[in-house]
Amino acid sequence: MKKLLGLCAGALLMMPFTLQAGAGNSPAGPFVECQLQNGNVEFMPAMFCEIKKGKYVF
Repeated sequence: MKKLLGLCAGALLMMPFTLQAGAGNSPAGPFVECQLQNGNVEFMPAMFCEIKKGKYVF
């Protein structure tokens, strides 16, 4: 019974990491193409784009 409980607990603890990895998102928001003020276009989380005063490129 302890082994079954341990396996279930392990699966539940791993679930958030596996779901987040496949979504293409990060804690700082979805990844977007961001055009920075110097003209460079970088692929970064939306929050960092806003912090660097960039614009989303679609």
